[in-house]
Amino acid sequence: MNHRDLALAAMRGEPVDHVPFIARMDLWYGYQQQHGLLPAQYGKASLWDFQRDIGVGIFGHGVDCPPFYRVEYRGAEITRDTTDGYTITRFATPHGTLTCRDRMTAELQGAATTEARTEFAFKGPEDYDALQYLLDHARIVEDLDTCGRYVASIGTDGLAVPSVRRLPAQELMLTWMGYERFYLELHDNPAKVDALLASLAEQLHQTLDLAVKCDAIALQFGGNYDEMMTPPPIFERFFAPHYRDIRARLTPAGKILVTHGDGEMRRLLQQLMDCGVQVVEALTPKPMTSIDIAQTRALWGDRVTMWGGVATVILTDVFSDAEFETFLHALFRAVAPGDHFILGFGDNVPTDAPYERVRRVVDFWAAHGRYPLAG
Repeated sequence: MNHRDLALAAMRGEPVDHVPFIARMDLWYGYQQQHGLLPAQYGKASLWDFQRDIGVGIFGHGVDCPPFYRVEYRGAEITRDTTDGYTITRFATPHGTLTCRDRMTAELQGAATTEARTEFAFKGPEDYDALQYLLDHARIVEDLDTCGRYVASIGTDGLAVPSVRRLPAQELMLTWMGYERFYLELHDNPAKVDALLASLAEQLHQTLDLAVKCDAIALQFGGNYDEMMTPPPIFERFFAPHYRDIRARLTPAGKILVTHGDGEMRRLLQQLMDCGVQVVEALTPKPMTSIDIAQTRALWGDRVTMWGGVATVILTDVFSDAEFETFLHALFRAVAPGDHFILGFGDNVPTDAPYERVRRVVDFWAAHGRYPLAG
C-alpha cells in the first residue's frame, strides 16, 4: 500500500499492512538547508524530494496546502505594508479602520511559513461596528482547481490536508481579538460577541458548501487548542456544536474531519471524540504535554485516529540516545497493534534536531512498523 492509501485506511479503520508515516518537516528542513546542515546529497533537494528519498509520506498541510476558497471583503479597502520586519494590514470600512501587525522572527525567516500576530485589529468596543461590517460583507469565493492541482502533485506519495478554517470563536480569539480581549468582551458585551460569531458561522457554512466538493479527502478544521485558554466549558459551548455540524456535512460526501492537536489538551480529549472529530493530527504527548499515549489510545479506541505520537523534543540533544530509543519503543507498544494510528511529529521537527535523529525515526518505523505492532 502507498502512503496515501495507508493514511486514509488508518483514518477509516480499514486494514493496513504497515503503520503509515506522514510527517510535517518543513520548519526543520528549511532551517537545515538554509544553514548547510543536511547531508551533501540533499543540499539543493526540495522537501518533497527529500521525503520521497528517505521514504516518509509527504504531508501537504495547513498554509502549505492552497485553500479551495478565498475570502473577499466587499465594501472595504485592504492595504498591506512591510516595515521593520512587520507586515501591517489595514481594513478601511465605513465605520473606521482596523489595523493588525504580524511579524516573522529573524531565526525563522526562510524556514517558517506563518508570522506571529503581534497586534490585533479589534482593540476595544469602539471597533465593533467596523469589525461587524467587515465580517458581514465577507464573501467566500471558490478556488477548487488550485487545491486540486496541489492534491494531484502529491499523488500517492502522501496526503494533502487543507486547513479549511478555524471555528468562529477561535477565529475571533486568534485572528481578530486575541484571547484576553475575547474573554473580556464575552463578559462585557456578550450580545455583540454573539453577533460577530454569527457572521463567522455563516462564513463557515458557505465554506462547507465548497469543502464537500474539493479533491482533498481529509479536511482540517481548527486546532492548536489549549485547555487553559479553551477550557472544557468553553469548548462545549463554542466549538463542539460546530464540529458536530461539520461532521454531519462531511460524512455523506466521503470526507474525513481532522483537527490539529499539538497543544496541552488532555482535558479536551473526551470532548473531541464526543463531538465527532475523526482524526487528531500532530498529537503531542509527554514530555511536552501531560497527554499519555496509552491512556489516549484506550480512551479513543476505534473512534478517533491518532496522528503524531512523537514528542519532537526527543529528537534534540536534550535527550540521550538511550532515552530516544526507549521513547520510540514505548510509543509503538502503546499504540499496538496499530489500528487508527498514523506516525507523525507533534507538531514539527525542531530546527536544532540533528539529521541522524530524524533518520533514526525513519529506520525504526521501517523496521518495526509492520502491522500488527508488537505489544
